[in-house]
Amino acid sequence: MTTTNRIIVKGFGLAFILSGMAAQAQMPRTTTQRIPGAATTKTEQFHGTVAYVEGNTLVVKMASGEIRTFTPPDSRRFIVDGKELTLHDLKPGTKLSATVVTTMTPVTERTTTVGSGKVWFVSGRNVILTLPNGENRQYTVKDNYKFNIEGNKNATVHELRKGMVVSAEKIVETPHVELANETRVAGTAPPPKVEVAAATPPPAALAPSAPRSAAPAPTPKAAEPAPAPVEEAAAPKPTRLPMTGSPFPLIGLMGLLCSGAALFVRQLR
Repeated sequence: MTTTNRIIVKGFGLAFILSGMAAQAQMPRTTTQRIPGAATTKTEQFHGTVAYVEGNTLVVKMASGEIRTFTPPDSRRFIVDGKELTLHDLKPGTKLSATVVTTMTPVTERTTTVGSGKVWFVSGRNVILTLPNGENRQYTVKDNYKFNIEGNKNATVHELRKGMVVSAEKIVETPHVELANETRVAGTAPPPKVEVAAATPPPAALAPSAPRSAAPAPTPKAAEPAPAPVEEAAAPKPTRLPMTGSPFPLIGLMGLLCSGAALFVRQLR
């Protein structure tokens, strides 16, 4: 290849690169802007008792009686009785109090797209533009939206005509709320278990050993048994009373009284 041909090829390559760069420069350019709003905070208090811990799973019985499961990150620390503990250091029965501060920030994501193209078709509020890379793209715009025509004047979609070179700016705003949570957890460890030791019986008292020189104590004699009492035979009861007197003195006394009475009556007569 001659030097002239090389120069021509290089010229075409450079022109192609420059045209590609120019087309790329005319392609729509998109920028994104983040516009934060006024933030608000909300503070919540939660109380519960640790029921179970395994791995990164924490089961807590809330003060309301509800059982809730949490998966805190490894970086979470728990202040229990003034000591900083990890999740794996928590014991069942530990009482926890969590303070959760939630910050809510409204954010508007504004996306601005600036591009240019040639009007290929227009109808009502719909327009199709041929972009610098040859792609046709359709847009639906508002009646009051302004296009810049050939960098000189602004026109609405109804004023566009086929073949016009226009540039436009598209703005899309997407609102959303960003949440940020700050959690502080403090607690009290359960009281230690008190093991009650079994009562140990006192050692049996040792009987004093008798001195070797002392004589063995005499064995006391067994007491003689007392004689059995003799039962006296009871005398039989009499069936009739004994005869203690005679009726003759009584008869004599009655006769004497009758004689006296007769003498007294006689005297009265």
